[in-house]
Amino acid sequence: MNGARTFEVFRQEFTHSARRPLFWVQILLLALMTYGLSTGQASIMSGDARVGGHKAWLTSEFAVTQTLVLLISILYVFFISVGAGMAVIRDDEQGVGELLHSTPLRPSEYVWGKYLAVLASFLGVLALHVGWAIVCNHLVPHGATADYIGPFAPGNYLRPALLFAVPSIVLFTGACFAIGGLSRLPVLVFAFPIAVLVVDGFFLWDWSPAWLTLPMNQALQFVDPTGLRWLKETWLRVDHGVDFYNHGRVG
Repeated sequence: MNGARTFEVFRQEFTHSARRPLFWVQILLLALMTYGLSTGQASIMSGDARVGGHKAWLTSEFAVTQTLVLLISILYVFFISVGAGMAVIRDDEQGVGELLHSTPLRPSEYVWGKYLAVLASFLGVLALHVGWAIVCNHLVPHGATADYIGPFAPGNYLRPALLFAVPSIVLFTGACFAIGGLSRLPVLVFAFPIAVLVVDGFFLWDWSPAWLTLPMNQALQFVDPTGLRWLKETWLRVDHGVDFYNHGRVG
């Protein structure tokens, strides 16, 4: 592979992604939702908080992890399906393929340049999202909801982003890019986020009948691409108390 040619494909695709209204609409939606979440109530229910004791912080590592997992599964994946899944299809529709075939550009250089540009653009969205969450949670006055905001701890944001959000973005961008590149069918690309949401929301996240055995439950945790079922079964199914969730880490 020629690094210069790969970088040129990367630069062109990344510049195009950064200029698309789709990119800025996603950032705007995330900004509004993050601000709304920062002024809401704690999402982790615990005995101590219900009887007037310590409040569950919205800024704990457990709360930030849940928020990122849900937003990526519900919101990010729809924008990723368009940005990543349509990258190759868009070039076919515009007749770019014929032009590229007349150059020394190799298929591997084209594929890696396009994919890495798409991946970098959504990782940039994640960085802006996490940065804005820090601003909303720790720099904006909260008034009546101040009890739900804990002290600023960078690890409460960086660890969930690196351990849960980044792998999910790599998975979803890669899957959508592959679906679009191999099938050239936009309908399959757009069906992917719907399938992810339906399978996760109605089956993997909460489905737990009484007869479900431990090995089957562990298999479902392994299959869940978001990690939310594992998080619930490992740390949230049994209430460990407010202090644990406020100060503990998702081990």
